[in-house]
Amino acid sequence: MVKIGIVGLGPIGSMHADNLAAGKIPNARLVCACEQKPVDESKYSGVKIFKDIDEMLAKGGMDAVIISTPSFTHFPLGAKSLKAGFHTLVEKPVALCTEDAAELVKAAKDAGKLCAVMLNQRTTPIYARIKELVESGSLGEINRVDWTMTNWYRPDIYFTSSPWRGTWKGEAGGALLNQSIHNIDIFAWVFGMPRSVRAWCKFGKYHSIEVEDEVCCRMELSNGANATFATSTGEYPGLNRLTIAADKSFLVAENDSLKITRYKCGSLKKYTEETKYMFGVPESEEIVETFEGKGEQHVGVLKNFAGAIEGKEKLEYSAEEGAKSLEIANLMLLSAWTDSQADSPIDGAKYKKMLDKKSAASKLRENPKTDFIVEFQKSFR
Repeated sequence: MVKIGIVGLGPIGSMHADNLAAGKIPNARLVCACEQKPVDESKYSGVKIFKDIDEMLAKGGMDAVIISTPSFTHFPLGAKSLKAGFHTLVEKPVALCTEDAAELVKAAKDAGKLCAVMLNQRTTPIYARIKELVESGSLGEINRVDWTMTNWYRPDIYFTSSPWRGTWKGEAGGALLNQSIHNIDIFAWVFGMPRSVRAWCKFGKYHSIEVEDEVCCRMELSNGANATFATSTGEYPGLNRLTIAADKSFLVAENDSLKITRYKCGSLKKYTEETKYMFGVPESEEIVETFEGKGEQHVGVLKNFAGAIEGKEKLEYSAEEGAKSLEIANLMLLSAWTDSQADSPIDGAKYKKMLDKKSAASKLRENPKTDFIVEFQKSFR
């Protein structure tokens, strides 16, 4: 049984605590938590509650730590936990820049401990199926990818209720680092790292924030194919539509369903070269696959984390994996800041220097609003 400690009992940390208490992670239990704000300790019977992370690390009696705190603390608190000798899972993003992510990976290796990231959307059945189709080659060579992910709508209260949200100092980004980091993770998981990125960002277009709330991006994949990605937190209802144009098939993923058009000739390229019909199109068949539910999400990641600690399974959601989506998000911002193409691998030192300059001029909100309603489950897409 893996003994878990949680740092941060906000909406996400409390959800992890509830899942552990409910026995949803059979091989793990919550033994302690750290939260600076007042905690209703009656909800956490048998769980030690600390106000100071150093005290929890010294006296908590856990095997592993979950960092469920604001984005700008993921790297320093994650590194602190690892250096104290604990397996550690941090929320997304793994860090704010790739140099810090690399330091976190190094801290885990130096400590001989696991470092995981909450990449929960990889458990979504439709995304797992898309990855299977791409990796199996059944779609054929990929020619083009387009992902419009604009259903991350957020009203102003989402930002103004927090001192750090929507600021360079607190988040180091907006739609890319907070919401769409999930989709960028799926993109990297399925299609791999792009060769280059050219992005255009709007900063504070829909909200009174410092960071990006609308992004349009063009990427070049490793095989030379074009990919486009668009996201926004200012549109409603928005879309979540992924299309893949490939040599054997054309795939559209939307609303928990896949529509796959398969070419009976086996190759669109071959048909294009050989047909005698000036306005001909290849014969095809349409296959529709539907998916119910979103999979295990956070519970699935925690199950894998605990199983990996016990040595029973491979860690699927590692910090190295989390660093890939962070790099793509950083590349998009770097491209927008410099109004030019950004190539992979990123120039991490250049990016960090530019981010540090923005963070130095950034301000956290001094008087965040306190009259707000949290319906956390509605945040999932």
